[in-house]
Amino acid sequence: MIAEPSVTTPATVPSRGFWFRRRAIPWPTWRLWLCLVLTIIGLVLLTGRYLHGWLAVTDPVPDARYFVVEGWVPDHVLRATISRADDAQAQRVFTTGIPVEQGSYLITWKTYAEVSAQSLARLGMDPQLICPVPCGEVKTERTRAMATALKAILDQEPVPTTGRKINLVSLGTHARRSRAIFQEVLGREWQVGIHSIPAVTYDAANWYRQSEGARSVITELCALALMAAGGN
Repeated sequence: MIAEPSVTTPATVPSRGFWFRRRAIPWPTWRLWLCLVLTIIGLVLLTGRYLHGWLAVTDPVPDARYFVVEGWVPDHVLRATISRADDAQAQRVFTTGIPVEQGSYLITWKTYAEVSAQSLARLGMDPQLICPVPCGEVKTERTRAMATALKAILDQEPVPTTGRKINLVSLGTHARRSRAIFQEVLGREWQVGIHSIPAVTYDAANWYRQSEGARSVITELCALALMAAGGN
């Protein structure tokens, strides 16, 4: 009996096209995709629960007699500033701010620093405690420009080393970034604390369900990422 010749199957050779080359690669199954999606959703829910609070930090410096409030904040933040300054027996309350962007032809005060200073006085704060610190118009790094203007004023104050403590008052999720910038500008000789006053335009506990809350968190996270990368 004559044995049939064995037939050798040629090895599979990847096809070569003009633009692409076909290759065999491992591809996740639907089970792995499902695990990945569930893991991502779990991480988002876990971090999202604490993310807003991390940004809207409140960490005041004890015994600080100096306060600074960002002039662009709404009136309810100014009222909270008065309460906290009274509790701390503040010696000076600074208001920062760039030039007013709308309505400057209709009002006497041309910067947010002056508008906030006048508002604090109208709300009952002793005008002798209030010191407006306006800065020039800038397109980017507004918080840094305001902090720089404040530093120029503080450098002229005869403040002893042990008394160089200041608490910043800001709105919601802007607090963490503001404190970082003010601390960087004022330098190590100053201790910078922070009071974050909640926004009234959304519920902080459910920020991810409301457009205003989601926008504030995403905006501040992007801004912090830019700071970490050395950008504006």
